This record gives sequence, C-alpha cells and structure tokens, in this order.
Amino acid sequence: MHVLNRRQLLSVTGVSVSALALPQLLRAREANAAAPARQVIMILCQGGMPQHDTFDLKPEAPSEYRGEFRPISTSIPGYGICEHLPLFAERAHKFNFLRSVYHRNPSHEAAIHWVLTGYDYPGANTTTKNRNIRPGMGSVVAKLKGSTKPGLPPYVCIPDKGQLGDRVRYAGASYLGMAFDPFETQETPGNATAKFAIPPNLSLPSEIDLSRFDHRRQLLRNLDQFSSSLDRSGVMTGVDTFNRKAYELLAHDNIRQAFDMSQESPEMRMRYGSHRVGQQALLARRLAEAGVPFTLVNFSRNQEWDTHGQNFKQLKDKLLPTMEQAVTTLVDDLEERDLLDSTLVVLLSEFGRTPKINNTAGRDHWGDVFSVVMAGGGLKRGQVIGTSNPRGEIPQDRPVHYHEVYATIFQQMGIPLDAVLHDQDDRPIPIVYEGQPIPELV
Repeated sequence: MHVLNRRQLLSVTGVSVSALALPQLLRAREANAAAPARQVIMILCQGGMPQHDTFDLKPEAPSEYRGEFRPISTSIPGYGICEHLPLFAERAHKFNFLRSVYHRNPSHEAAIHWVLTGYDYPGANTTTKNRNIRPGMGSVVAKLKGSTKPGLPPYVCIPDKGQLGDRVRYAGASYLGMAFDPFETQETPGNATAKFAIPPNLSLPSEIDLSRFDHRRQLLRNLDQFSSSLDRSGVMTGVDTFNRKAYELLAHDNIRQAFDMSQESPEMRMRYGSHRVGQQALLARRLAEAGVPFTLVNFSRNQEWDTHGQNFKQLKDKLLPTMEQAVTTLVDDLEERDLLDSTLVVLLSEFGRTPKINNTAGRDHWGDVFSVVMAGGGLKRGQVIGTSNPRGEIPQDRPVHYHEVYATIFQQMGIPLDAVLHDQDDRPIPIVYEGQPIPELV
C-alpha cells in the first residue's frame, strides 16, 4: 500500500500547519480592532477599462489618441472626466482617482492574477496555469480577519471566483486551503424586479430538518476526531474548519438575511439599475451592511471591457451607463447608511487600454498606465493622484505601482503589511510583495 508522506499530503490538500498558524491570526485581529475599513467591496471590470475614455482624458492629444469623448468638469476643481460619466462628475469629491497606476503586464491572465493576489504570474494562461498560485486578497482577509458573525462568510464572490468566462479562477485560496475559499453567490438578477432570495446551496433538503442535520454533523465530528488523532499534518484541521463553516452557513440566518433582496424596496432596486451590474452592486451593499469583510464583484461575465473593436460605441451604449449607475449609487447608499467611512470601495480593471486607437475603432491591452478609483474606508476624499504623459502612454508625475494600491487596502483593513503566510512547502510568503500604502490617501 502506498502511503503519502507529509509533503505529498499537504500538496494534495493545499493546507499546511504554518499556513494556519495562530500567532499571526491573533496579531492581525488585534490590528483589525482599530482598522478604519471594516469591509471592502472590490469591483473588477474584466477586460480593461480605457483610461483615456473614463478618468484620464487627453483632450489636447492628437485625435487618434484622444478619441471621441470630451471632458466635463467635476466637483473637484480643475479635474475633468468623460462626458458620459455625469454622475461621477457630480460626486467626484467622494472618490479618489489614481491616474498613474501601472504594472506593465498586458496579458489578461497575468494581470488579473496580479490585481487579485498582488503577485505576478509569468506565463499565466487559460489551460495549464488557470488557477492562482498565491492566495486571492479576499482569502488572505478571510484567514487574517475572519468572520464577524456566526454563519456569515468572511469572503464572498459575486457571482463566483472565476474570470474570463470562468476560464481562469484567480480569486481562490490557493495554498491556504479550501477553508478560506470564497462563498460564491451564483448569478444575480438581470433586472430590478426578478427575485433573488438565497442561493440554493444555503438551503437544507426538505426532508432534513436542522436537528437531524445537527445529529449527522455530530457523527461526522466523532469520526473526524479519530482521523485527526492519527494526522500530524494539519490536513484534518483544515477540512474540519471547512465543515464547520459550511454548517454555520446552513444553521444561521445571518447569511440568508443578507441575500434576501426581497427586503429591498422596488425603488431601491431600480435606483441601482435594472441590469445585472446594478443588482450585483446592491447585493454587495447588503453583504457589507451584514458585516462580510471582503466582497469581490465581477461586473463582467467574459471580459466585456475588452474593447478591441467599437470601443466608443460599447462604452457609450452599455458599459459606462450601467457601471456608473451601479457604483455611484453604491457609494451614495453606503454614505446614507453611515457605512462609507467603514467600507472601502475599489473600482479597477486588470489594466488599461492602448493610447492609440486601432483600425477597428478599438483600443488594445495596456498595462503601462491605467486608472483606479477608490472611495470610503477611512481614506481621504477628493484626491486626484498622479498624471500620465500627454498621450496617456506612461506615468508622468507620481507613478503608483499596483503594489501600492494593494498595500493601501490591507492597511485600511488593519492587516499588518509584514504578515507572512506559508505555502504548501512551508516557505514563508509575504502577503504584500512590495510597496507601501499611498500616503496621499491615508
């Protein structure tokens, strides 16, 4: 009979003893107590939001660079944004606009891995390297911050942890193990009237009541205690953590209440927008209000912002109106509920788009400079940070590497930037590869 050794067993399960070490967890949770941001809502517009046509217009550049859109004034003196973003313009003072972010990787796969994990992934692709090799930010938060209430997951993905039409999945827990994977909501309604009460995997089968389910869980626990007594690797600890969390989701009403969008008035649902992204943003607000520490919202089903052709038509007719309505309503709603100071909202793409328009009226991939928008979470407001050069090709003043964005999010959540996790081979891996929080924001 072949017996797995410790390293092989850890490799199979993705859980290590050091990865679940208690001292770091306690230190992180102590820092959490004073953190300004209790929750993060990260909104990913997969495909690549064009900086020239949103938050970093170049009206003085040649026509093949500046494009069709013109700037309008905002509530921040001297700062103009795209004419098709009037709601952002009215509320610019509530947001921070980073116009000189870069990481210089034009690959969808590697760039998405970078913005979700803080680490590059050379050679990332949709076949052989389609799972993240570092934990997603939400999984790190799940480990170091944990749940705030029984039955409430610390990390949720709307609708799931996949990107690029689910051809890659870079938002998972990786070597932290399945106990720190996100809860996936599945698809939200496509309009403001469709029902969405609770994902089906949060309901017990009709023939099993909670007391019967609890009895089955006790039997499983007894078996697990026997298995754990023979296990020195910590694998069973990870599995038991997963089982316990799964049980809590079924046994408590907290998550079911958070998902019950029928509690929202028809007017509120319509305010967010009678479209999928609006209802996703509304669900993200409900999760933040319930106390979920990290929610990743995938606004795109399949890199919808990848506008290689007909860039301006796609932006004007669909992408900008729905995104703007959803995000500005989310920030307004959080503020009205006194949640904006404690909820950090981050709007980003994996990269920007080429300065020069191609021959199909589109823009191609560009990681040399792009824009990120942040609001709430204890940050200063109304800051416009960095500039790109006159044609929007590279950062000009105050370059901001994406590592700085990543570090800023962790700091606002009270997670120590020097925290170290351990991979499946027990090697120490910093949660932040390099970079410090953006001082202009904190």
